Amino acid sequence: MEPSDPPLAVFGDWHEHLGWGLGAIDAAERAGVRTLLHVGDFGLDFPGPQRGRYESKLSRRLAASNMQILISPGNHDNWSTIHKLPVGGDGTAQFTEQILILSRGGSTIIQGLMIGALGGAYSVDQGWRRAGKNWWPNEESTHEEAEQLIAGGPVDELLTHDIPASVPMKGDLDLLPHIVERAEKTRRLLDSLMERLQPPMVLCGHWHQRRQQSVERADGTETRVHVLGKELNREGNAVLLRLTDPRCLAVEPLFVAGR
Repeated sequence: MEPSDPPLAVFGDWHEHLGWGLGAIDAAERAGVRTLLHVGDFGLDFPGPQRGRYESKLSRRLAASNMQILISPGNHDNWSTIHKLPVGGDGTAQFTEQILILSRGGSTIIQGLMIGALGGAYSVDQGWRRAGKNWWPNEESTHEEAEQLIAGGPVDELLTHDIPASVPMKGDLDLLPHIVERAEKTRRLLDSLMERLQPPMVLCGHWHQRRQQSVERADGTETRVHVLGKELNREGNAVLLRLTDPRCLAVEPLFVAGR
């Protein structure tokens, strides 16, 4: 990425909210963005009577401005569909020409930046969901996928859905202790990955709040972790990434109004 390149926009959860997604694309276009990144819970390909409408409308809006979105899926995305998509030579899978998927353990180059992904998370509400309808048993990342990502070499940005365990978080839900402990499995895996891969930046969502923290290591290196809010969070759902210093990506808020 060069200082003269357009910024990248990164978004937190949308949960199949069409008006918000369209407004987010509007905001990205106004900022001069060509490629949008998404950290999961996009709401990809949920079954139902209007299946495909959401993705079709977003694809048309993106195509009208010659833009694309790259998604690192979360726990509320259709993993049955995702795993059937063929992965191209660039490391991405194509849902539509405008909606690309960077699945768990994958990496790709965007504007000269190596982007890695280890998405997915544990659904704490899965007891109220139906398998294959709005919940998928293979929603969590695995050690094998983490090893695949590490084997691919260093990354400039790591997209995850859940948040590494070394970033303390307090959720809004009153969960039973065993559910909290079970959900920590993915967070601990992400922490281990972050320690070994040492990405300069992690971008994630899942907890529906905006937060940022630097995780420092004994060797003096650090990872900047940016947690993004969900849809309807006008000032917390999105950020812009610009290269203002040859050694560092600057992170700026991106205001989203929705439609």
